[in-house]
Amino acid sequence: MTEISPQPPSDSRGRLTGLTTSLVAKAPELRRAPSPSHQPEVSSVASDTTSDQATAAFVRRTLCAHQLHASTLAGGERGRARPPPISELLPPLTSSNEVDLQLYALIAVVVKEFIHGWYSNITPDHTFVDEIVQIIAHCTRALEQRLRKADLEALLLDEIPDAVTAHVHAYGVSRQSLHPGRFVSDPRLTYHTLRPHPALSPNPVETDPATVLKQQQNEAAWRRLLVEGILAVLLPTEDLENGCLRTLVTEVLSEMIIGNGIAGKACEGWLLWEAITKLVEAACKPATVETSVERQDETTVNRLEQFGLLSTEAATKPVACASHQGRESVWASENFWRSIQYVYLGVVALRTIIMALLMSGSILPRPAKSPSHGPTQRNPPIGKEKQPPRKSAPLAPPKNPPILNMSLWSCVGVVLELDMRMPWLSGLLSLLKWTAVMGPGRVGDTNGRLDK
Repeated sequence: MTEISPQPPSDSRGRLTGLTTSLVAKAPELRRAPSPSHQPEVSSVASDTTSDQATAAFVRRTLCAHQLHASTLAGGERGRARPPPISELLPPLTSSNEVDLQLYALIAVVVKEFIHGWYSNITPDHTFVDEIVQIIAHCTRALEQRLRKADLEALLLDEIPDAVTAHVHAYGVSRQSLHPGRFVSDPRLTYHTLRPHPALSPNPVETDPATVLKQQQNEAAWRRLLVEGILAVLLPTEDLENGCLRTLVTEVLSEMIIGNGIAGKACEGWLLWEAITKLVEAACKPATVETSVERQDETTVNRLEQFGLLSTEAATKPVACASHQGRESVWASENFWRSIQYVYLGVVALRTIIMALLMSGSILPRPAKSPSHGPTQRNPPIGKEKQPPRKSAPLAPPKNPPILNMSLWSCVGVVLELDMRMPWLSGLLSLLKWTAVMGPGRVGDTNGRLDK
């Protein structure tokens, strides 16, 4: 007996041959077509371009490329497994690693745009960039230490509002015309007479180019003096004694950053208007959505009236009555829930104030200011014996002013023009403030219940 090997029938063999031919023909198309499993990866990569990992990678490529290359050559394949963190490659800028990452990203952008373009064509050495990073790190650390020692409470609540109040007063006086006609003086000249400043003098006049040029020179000199004073406090001693480095850093900060960046572009009218416009648009987006929905509801028409199946009188009267009743019900419900909401907010605010006053007794008092150092004792003149210094009583630390007496509240009243619009309200608030600070109990005095 002969063995008969099973063979596929002729029709199935033809189908198999056709399927193979079609797969071979469509192989290039299958290679080009992206698989659906890779599409989420593309979107995830696009969304991770602004993540901390991408920022850290950009900082490594820009500021630490030579260090990573040296560590890779020294460690072989093991150096490529995991790159070292940025805190091991670069000096710390502040006490927060998250803030350091963002600051290093900003420094990397500046270095890539303004330094690598010309410095890499001269030499492949990275010492210049490393020195820049070291100087910036020293300045930021010194600035953070000084900010921790500064009296931010007095700066934000007293000194800055006092300057704003003086500016508003001087601006209002300069705009008031006490003399009619041709005897009216220039408001700008009046303002600079009341509030003189070396960087803004003399008053530039468009018809006199000499005054414009002189004012620009005074402003540039003031910026240099300001930057030199800042660098004298922040820069290390060896860098401060280097005249070339000090001059270069002074010119970069005074001209490029303060002059062209802050005073030039950031103070332009179009930039301020654009920022205000964006803020208003962002604040008005929910309102526009609500108005569009209301308009869409108002434009809905009865389908029977649209196809002419109802007469005009029969269609308008019921619709008018229904719309009037609907408006009254909506108005009543809105007022009811609005009153409930106001009552709830009032109760919550009153409860918060009472709880704050009750808990203020357990809050620590504000630290007193450090006493000012007196004048140093000079050496006695020749021929006179040096007498032992007298023991003086220790100076008591000056008392902190109460928060209610700081310039913030008067600044708000001046900006809102309460003295002219509602003088009775201004007087009432002043009386309440005096009663809280000097009245019975002195709850608004320093370290009082309201002051805490």
